[in-house]
Amino acid sequence: MVTIIPAEVLVVGSGSIARRHVSNLLDLGVHQVLVVTARDVSGVPVFSDSRVRVVSELPENCPRAAIVASETAKHVSMARNLVAAGAHVLIEKPVDTTISSETISLTEEADRQRVLVRVGYNLRFLGAIRRIREVLEEASIGRPLFSRIEVGQWLPDWRPDRDYREAYSASTARGGGVALDLSHELDYMRLLFGMPTSWHTTQMTSGLLDVDANDVFEGVYSFVGGMLSSVHLDYIERPPRRRIRIVGSEGSIECDLIAEHLRIESPAGTSSTSAHELFDVQGTYVHEIEAFFDEIAGRPAGLATLQDGLDVLRLLNDSDGG
Repeated sequence: MVTIIPAEVLVVGSGSIARRHVSNLLDLGVHQVLVVTARDVSGVPVFSDSRVRVVSELPENCPRAAIVASETAKHVSMARNLVAAGAHVLIEKPVDTTISSETISLTEEADRQRVLVRVGYNLRFLGAIRRIREVLEEASIGRPLFSRIEVGQWLPDWRPDRDYREAYSASTARGGGVALDLSHELDYMRLLFGMPTSWHTTQMTSGLLDVDANDVFEGVYSFVGGMLSSVHLDYIERPPRRRIRIVGSEGSIECDLIAEHLRIESPAGTSSTSAHELFDVQGTYVHEIEAFFDEIAGRPAGLATLQDGLDVLRLLNDSDGG
């Protein structure tokens, strides 16, 4: 089915991810993008497009589709305002810095207003992740026994055009920290294996960066059937790394998202691919927006729900699974 593109979409925020969304919305054919930000964005090219209007607060007549791409600590309060205005909302990951009564009540408010609230875990739309999910569903490697998921990158290299200490990633109060920032890995772990039954996590601040947020995270997760998955996230690794390894009773899967390589070993033989379309991370942001529009139109498209987002937050904190 053809995705129905709305004439107007609202975007909250003016940072790098907000700019990416604005650019993609324009490329998809949205007639007008309304950007809500308190910052001076006069020197940012994408906001100078004639189809973009920048305002400092929510308008009285809010567009029916909105993307919240502001600092994490402000996600829920803004989403609640948009839901109250009758807008369908896509919240950039993570939903919030922690689970609060305000976060939980957002589901009830959305139900009352009959609008959708979805969460922007775009790696769900990465070809390699989808291929891994297919292999697991087909049981091509037998029963999954354990997995290792890891991602790390030196934080100052993320956005070399600005001081990393000024970004929200460096500040706990603003919703930063590697656990929240790189929680994609927890979302796709759930997508591949389901919700863990119990888990243990630990975090630390290494002191290598001038930040007050955690920069190393480790989690070990247990699943029905006894499978284990370990997840490592960090802000300090050089060169960058983003890999997945899954070992099953009859084979294994190895995927390197940076080197763009997927290898599957099974009783049927070994397959290996580096097809770029499986690793097009930039394209996932477009697919994510298209999926949002499809779900507004009543067609399920695989976006993370608000409950998915809340479950990811639970997995970032130590728990006995109860």
